[in-house]
Amino acid sequence: MAHKTANRVAFITGASSGIGFASAQILLENGFTVYATARRTELMEPLKQKGAKILHCDVTSDEDVQKAVDTIVANEGRIDILFANAGYCLLGPVELVSNDEVTRQFDVNVVGCGRPIAAVIPHMRKAGSGRILITSSGAGHVSMPNMAWYAATKHAQQGLAHGLRMELAEFGIQVVLIEPGGIDTNIYKPSLATLDVAERHPNAGAYRQQTTIFRKKWSSMVNDGSPVDTIARVVLQASTAARPRRQYRPNGDARLGAFLKRWGGYAALDRIVPGMTIR
Repeated sequence: MAHKTANRVAFITGASSGIGFASAQILLENGFTVYATARRTELMEPLKQKGAKILHCDVTSDEDVQKAVDTIVANEGRIDILFANAGYCLLGPVELVSNDEVTRQFDVNVVGCGRPIAAVIPHMRKAGSGRILITSSGAGHVSMPNMAWYAATKHAQQGLAHGLRMELAEFGIQVVLIEPGGIDTNIYKPSLATLDVAERHPNAGAYRQQTTIFRKKWSSMVNDGSPVDTIARVVLQASTAARPRRQYRPNGDARLGAFLKRWGGYAALDRIVPGMTIR
């Protein structure tokens, strides 16, 4: 059984491309009132033409997030769905990544996930209903070399979601994790730019073989990933199901990673993952 979607209000962060953009489209097609937000609003013009409401929102800004929530509530009277999706992927061996870069990664992926959540909760709590979706990743279960800081943010999102789900249950608010594996999105170019920075570190030579192989394999993982619509369909399912799952793993590699961790443990992962990424 699915909820009626007509006039339900969805607030999406990171909607200028990839999963957020595709999810905004599919929710629009299914009768949602969609507020698509991002830093680069010009990239969301196609969504505007399809009926989305476009707002500027940098998830690292308390003021931006609160202004977006206040605007939506003033216009619509409520927020039924928050899809906390904004994020990016920081690449590079831990030794080669600066503390400033790590701080920004956590501010966008973790604190930037929590900011809109904290801002919508009072409205959902007052309404006695609401649903919060969080884009995590298969990397929240299985980390990889040259992606350790990114995976750390995804582990953190999972801890946030599981605790939050229990906190909010008594208020009728549901919390759902979306955990994709490899997705063919434009995450590829900006993530490789962060690897470029790591490779300029004075100690980068020690990792040259690793980073060279990883660069090629990362490119293949992204380019051979599932179409972004695969994830958008799961976002629609999680937004409309009367009883959504706690976690959705939309594509095969995300499910395989969780399976290997559960049944083979870290001993198996330590044998398998390096061969997939840096060897």
